[in-house]
Amino acid sequence: MDSDPMEMVGEDQLPDTQTLASLNNEIHGGIEDPTEIPDPIKALYLCQVLRVVQAQCGFIPLKTAADIEWCHAHVSQLGDMVQEAYQKADYSALMRLKYIREQAGRPKPRTRNTQPVIRSEPSLDSAAKRALQAVIRGWSAPFIGQHHVALASNIRNMYYGTSARSAYMGHAAVIQSSGSGKSRLVHEVAREIFTIPFNIRDPKEHINNGAYPPTDTAVHNLLMEWASEYSGLALQSRFHGFLQVVFEEITKELRGMLASRSGDTKLPLEEWREYLTARRGVLYSRVAALAKAKDGDISAEEQKSTADNPAADILKQAQDALETLVKLVCTSSGCSADGPTMVGGSSDFKEAPLATCDELRAAFQPGTIRGDPKGRLKILHILMYFDEAHVLAEVPSRLAKAPSSPPEHKTALDILVSALDDCRDLGLFTLFMSTQSSLEHLAPSAIHARSARYSALAPSMHAPITETPFDCFGDNRLVPSKLHCKDVCETPFMACFGRPMWRSLMMPYSDRALDKFGINRSDPPPIADSESLRCGRLSLDVLELARRKLLCNDNMRMPIDSHTIAAQTAVLDVRIMLSFEPSREAAHRHEEQLVASHMRIAYSVPKDRIYLRSGYSSEPILAEAAARQLHEWRRQCLGLEPSATGLNVVDRLRDTTDIGPAVQILRKTFDHDLLSRGEVGEVIGRLLLMLARDSATCATSSDSDDPHFSNPVPVTTFIEQLLSESFAKDVLTSKPDNLPANAPRGDLTFAEAFKDAVVNFTHFAKWADDSALSQDTALGCFIRSMAVICRNNAATVDVFIPVLMNKDAALDASVMTGIMVQFKLRAHSGTIAAYAIDATKVGLFKQTPDDDETQRHPYITLIMELGVNSEPPLLASIPVKPESKESIAVNKKLGEKTPVSNAGAPLQDTPSKVVLTPPAPRRRRGSAYPRYSIYVYGCSPTVYRVISKNERGVYKHMLGGGKLLAEHPRQDPTSLRLVRMLKPFFAIGHTSWHWLYHTRLNTDLPDESDDEGGVVVSVRGEDGPDDDDDRDVFMD
Repeated sequence: MDSDPMEMVGEDQLPDTQTLASLNNEIHGGIEDPTEIPDPIKALYLCQVLRVVQAQCGFIPLKTAADIEWCHAHVSQLGDMVQEAYQKADYSALMRLKYIREQAGRPKPRTRNTQPVIRSEPSLDSAAKRALQAVIRGWSAPFIGQHHVALASNIRNMYYGTSARSAYMGHAAVIQSSGSGKSRLVHEVAREIFTIPFNIRDPKEHINNGAYPPTDTAVHNLLMEWASEYSGLALQSRFHGFLQVVFEEITKELRGMLASRSGDTKLPLEEWREYLTARRGVLYSRVAALAKAKDGDISAEEQKSTADNPAADILKQAQDALETLVKLVCTSSGCSADGPTMVGGSSDFKEAPLATCDELRAAFQPGTIRGDPKGRLKILHILMYFDEAHVLAEVPSRLAKAPSSPPEHKTALDILVSALDDCRDLGLFTLFMSTQSSLEHLAPSAIHARSARYSALAPSMHAPITETPFDCFGDNRLVPSKLHCKDVCETPFMACFGRPMWRSLMMPYSDRALDKFGINRSDPPPIADSESLRCGRLSLDVLELARRKLLCNDNMRMPIDSHTIAAQTAVLDVRIMLSFEPSREAAHRHEEQLVASHMRIAYSVPKDRIYLRSGYSSEPILAEAAARQLHEWRRQCLGLEPSATGLNVVDRLRDTTDIGPAVQILRKTFDHDLLSRGEVGEVIGRLLLMLARDSATCATSSDSDDPHFSNPVPVTTFIEQLLSESFAKDVLTSKPDNLPANAPRGDLTFAEAFKDAVVNFTHFAKWADDSALSQDTALGCFIRSMAVICRNNAATVDVFIPVLMNKDAALDASVMTGIMVQFKLRAHSGTIAAYAIDATKVGLFKQTPDDDETQRHPYITLIMELGVNSEPPLLASIPVKPESKESIAVNKKLGEKTPVSNAGAPLQDTPSKVVLTPPAPRRRRGSAYPRYSIYVYGCSPTVYRVISKNERGVYKHMLGGGKLLAEHPRQDPTSLRLVRMLKPFFAIGHTSWHWLYHTRLNTDLPDESDDEGGVVVSVRGEDGPDDDDDRDVFMD
């Protein structure tokens, strides 16, 4: 007879009364109210309570697996004990549990002043504990949206659409980054399809890192033990034995559940899901023990098996057990002519036509399934999934010993797939998921396949699933007019956007934000001071967790070079959206690593699975986390302690010999050939804008607090931090260049026009159509703290930064304007008229006949000519048309031997000149919105405040990249001359024509000067400029 699991030792084993009171206070402050814990995760909560008791009382910790399994087995009794202890704030009963005492021995008494025992093994810090508790609460909250219904539909269609007897078609992978809700999504699919779940994560991740849901420890340990001990066929046979036990034990549990339903034999999927959740620990411990016990039978079967029919009896037993389970599921699920109609299933998505229940039962007649291609079941009845399956992919199976066969470097996961493939025609489909998603592990392409058979079939296999929840608003929507500038930068509000994890972590505060600002407004009561403190603490926890996950490292204060290139890239990529080279294999692998370990979102995987399409979507929480990590690295560059606050570290870096962390990272990605060379100019332009935004945040932050980079900043401060002091002053005192002085608002300076205006962007988002340039888009982007990258090949604007004209106004499209930015990477600067941007032509403002000119918002155009001062020598340019401007310029130089510019372009023959447009003919042009135009030539500290002197060469190197001579490792004149003499191209000069006696062809041209650059503020004459006039003047 089993002893009472709640048996206790005597009270004499407790410490003295004074110490006991102290311990009770410490324990009570370290746990949550058990009444707030939902049933599905009660066992995990109880396990945490025991660990708190252990830590405070100095017990030797239990093995994690034993704690979790024991709590699962005795969740009811232990739950009552914890509930009573919490109500009385007296945990002496838990201290006396004999189960704990048997594992740990007598507790060590502590005096009141004794410090808690420091345990050597890793444990969750307080922030991680709070994050784990928040995840658990989110897991039990109602699921938002219909993604689970769509996934169930796709799974059924994958199974139904598979041709009969097609190998490796009974499974698919779910590829997505951390926090995207993969586990919860598939858990919800159990409402639609009868599901057998497994989580085989390393148990240490759950305890040390707060990973959730918890590991099925017994199953994990068994599979990993087998994977390390057995070779291919032997391991496959054991997996067959494991599957047999799983199907048999699930059948027993299902029969027991149905027998308790008082004559109702219909299978409600929701009830089965909750039933399995409650009994999962005990059931899977039994499964693991029974499967392990089959080792002897499997070994005996292997002795009599043949190469053509290895361990056939073991496989047959597994298939028979699956058939029995499918029959039971079919009988109890109400199969109809339209397929299974299980109670709780949804019909929101149209399924592929399915076989009738009669056809299913007929298919189970002897001889109609195995060995008969026409006997395949057309109905999917059971879904099995393995969460965190990468742990099996990381264990190489021992190679088969047969010397005649070539070695196949299969992983344990490959062999599990093969074992499941033997059951592919019996109504079973399997999903493999992983936080550390990797195409090579979970869904290899033909070129990465680890067996010849798999390689041949790979092109026809199911492409991985990437469709996971994002922006989980459900039927609620934000109402802009309820929002103000200060609201959009609050962490609970920011958590509503992006992957589900953020909102789950910030519950209930994110839900309150939606209630307050959504269409379903419920006017939540004000937050009490204590709740406000808890919300603030949780906000910091969430941002720290985001930083850890982005780095894939818990040590956020490690020096930048101690982190991997992928981790560094991730931090910058979130902020400025890097463009990776699509034709480079290294770039593909790099993107996969970012998805697997650094929070990059996988959008789609093509059928051939050679690469994936991915990116960092708009997630304000992740952008704020990345900004804080860059800030930490900047402080390290300056040698500042983390406690140092109130300093503009971006500005301070300008005066040091260090290269800023953002520039370091961009240079590394450039030097590793990861960046798309055709978009380097745009990437550098976005970096300069983001650095100015960060510097403006530091400049306007409180001296006592760390900067919160999601806080909006004044437009004037943004300009002051972007441009060097003298040029910024010129901009702030400039006036509209498209209005005469006597026009309404035509005589306002930049600083006056934008005195109450703010910008709010922490990251960029790509646009796919022409809707980017509008007040409506500016409103939506301001709410999400993002700027716009206009669609590819947009003729006029590359980036659009939303501007709120009145920081105190309720948000509305009518109070929005913007900064329209063009990036140019040309050898010569263009004309002001050619670059002019008209807001009415691009559709920024909705102009109506009754518009009041005095109320029309101003807007800003910013032209960033980044390549003007980094151009290669003239000999590196290759004119292809005799009549082109380039050819004309070359011919002119041949005659004059002095540098000149393209026609109509302002000359930059001396550093840092401000170019002013000349007065135009006096005439009143049509009514217009005031435009403030800024033209910045060059990429140097002379014009950009955010560039330090030591960074100038790095920018020049990247902007000149992509050209043969600019990338050559030896840049001395002799080496470059010898490269030219190898004839990679022909041009005017001795290196190309030294072999021909011809004076004109052998004329060597001087290199262009390396100017510092300048800023052009376009201004109107007394009545305004004529946009058709290309005349430019130069003023010292």
